Amino acid sequence: MKTQEMSRLSSLYGGFWSHNVQDFCYMTNRYFPPRQMIEDMQARLPELIGSYPSTNWYLSSLLAKHVGLTENELVVGNGASELINAVVARYVHRLAVPVPTFEEFVNRAKFLGREVCFFKPSQRFDLDIDEFIDHVRDTESDSALLIRPNNPTGSYLSKSDLVYFLDRMKSLNLVLVDESFLDFVDAEPNPSALDLLGEYPNLLVLKSLSKNCGIPGIRLGYAATGNAERLADLRSDLPIWSVNSFAQFFLEEMGHYQREYTESCRQVREATKSLVRGLEAVPYLYPYPTQGNFVLCWISYGFTGKELAERLFEDCRVLVNDCGSKEGLEDNFIRIACRTEEDNARLVDALMRLTKFTETGKIEAVEAR
Repeated sequence: MKTQEMSRLSSLYGGFWSHNVQDFCYMTNRYFPPRQMIEDMQARLPELIGSYPSTNWYLSSLLAKHVGLTENELVVGNGASELINAVVARYVHRLAVPVPTFEEFVNRAKFLGREVCFFKPSQRFDLDIDEFIDHVRDTESDSALLIRPNNPTGSYLSKSDLVYFLDRMKSLNLVLVDESFLDFVDAEPNPSALDLLGEYPNLLVLKSLSKNCGIPGIRLGYAATGNAERLADLRSDLPIWSVNSFAQFFLEEMGHYQREYTESCRQVREATKSLVRGLEAVPYLYPYPTQGNFVLCWISYGFTGKELAERLFEDCRVLVNDCGSKEGLEDNFIRIACRTEEDNARLVDALMRLTKFTETGKIEAVEAR
């Protein structure tokens, strides 16, 4: 019965607040927005509910101030998902995609009748950029997707490798770079591709603000490009009021909380590192290094991903992501989103308690890693 409940909850893709579960599936910043920002929004609630939001160009001007662009270089959407659909529908015909990947890009492409050319890196989750370039050329793809850091693996493509790719892929119609988790990266300074937009007209940077700003319910994202014609096309494809009044208020207030936002990203990085250390102590798990606010784990023995996810839900009302159905992964992978350090510690404790139910020695875990 509980397994049926878990399946039903998974099919909802959110809205878990009334179901008494702890969500380690969806990745978001648990340290932002600050309480004062939320209280300010609550104080304006009747007005926000009863008011139309402004049109897209104004919302774009609000956001542009925070990311160092102009309103003529980005378009705001009702979450990144709205923009993924718009971008794929207009510009993609044959998309080259390293796997595993965030499936919304693939799902939208297939739904719209586009061809998807999967590329499985030879080095497991570390993308060899030359191999991917060969794949793009061999498949005659007109578009390529790069997610930095990648979801679900947490692996990170350096900015120098991205520039290397862009220099050799100028003939592509579109290079789509998803930077939804980039604010959690500490692998290098200034990792964003936004300062490359003027040099590469086929580059389009997409970003969800749900993950980094902790606002999945508000629904905010943006697409940025130095190609003015493409920006105008995307803006014309969106409804006049695609983003709600709560999202507009958030953008208006965001500038007052830059210090708090920077600190929240630091807290997320520290909480994620602590989570990885905790998961390393679980005998049957191997957590992969990550530059995101989530951890991909290989289950070396005892459970499949589905079995472990079901057991955590049955015992603890905890939801983790079973990655067995993802292209490029087997059935013994799960992805765990970082929450607060206290929540993470409780999850690790629950995973440790399940050790007694595993069949140790089934796989020589150290060798298999």
